Amino acid sequence: MDRPIHALPVPHRWTTQPTATLLGDAAHLMPPLGVGVNLAMLDAAELALALANAPTTAEAVTAYESTMRPRSEEIAARLEGAATGLLEAGEGIGAHQHHD
Repeated sequence: MDRPIHALPVPHRWTTQPTATLLGDAAHLMPPLGVGVNLAMLDAAELALALANAPTTAEAVTAYESTMRPRSEEIAARLEGAATGLLEAGEGIGAHQHHD
């Protein structure tokens, strides 16, 4: 079974909005290599800290995006194409095990 893997283009940018932002896969969809969930948790923690410490929501969003974007772009660039063939039929984990 063919299971296409999707990722956002590198770099993935949007116009900062004063009361809204993106985090997790919406901000940086990664191939399924164990990175995306870690970035999503880091995003949530950093956004929470920014909201707790900034005087305004707009400043919190700007602070969060200024650290999240470069980090996620660097990781996305490193992983670009890394999952090619990962989920192709017969190539997954255990595909070469013999069943008698």
